[in-house]
Amino acid sequence: MREFTQGITDLLESGDPTSIYRALAGIEQVKSAFQRMHNYNHTVGMLAAKAFLEGEFPDVPWQEIELAGDPNRAGADILVVQPPVQIVGELKTTEPCGDSKGRQSKFGSRQKDEIEKDLRKLAEPKYDGFARYMFVTSGLAFHCLVRDYRNAFPTICFVLLSGAPEVSRPLATVGRFADKSGSSSSS
Repeated sequence: MREFTQGITDLLESGDPTSIYRALAGIEQVKSAFQRMHNYNHTVGMLAAKAFLEGEFPDVPWQEIELAGDPNRAGADILVVQPPVQIVGELKTTEPCGDSKGRQSKFGSRQKDEIEKDLRKLAEPKYDGFARYMFVTSGLAFHCLVRDYRNAFPTICFVLLSGAPEVSRPLATVGRFADKSGSSSSS
């Protein structure tokens, strides 16, 4: 960060080519650090998702299941098939960045496309009979999910993993998702 800051300062003060090259090199280093942080965030998020699922499904042999894989690989982030338990899940570390013109925040257009793609994937018929989860690490992302997608994706459980988990249960009441009163709980 120090190199980046100094490069930008030199660039603003001089505008010479050497300062431009130094600033660009600093930007590349910061960009690389942010990518590593994203990967760390995803790995820790996967561990948090596993801890949450251990509480939801205590009979599954979680010590035998590794979830913290490559965040950029194709397919579901979480796929557990331990009959009779079947779980599919996606993890998003997205912080909504959309401009909502004075209203509450929302997902940016690319973020929205990715969120909706993952929600549609979780809602596919091939996952009928699975417990379906969309995990997020941002409180604002959780709020946007519940506000914008709860009714459109009623079979998916939305879970905020930061701090104590916050959960918006599926609207379609299915045995294990029903709360003690017999109705589906939702936030």
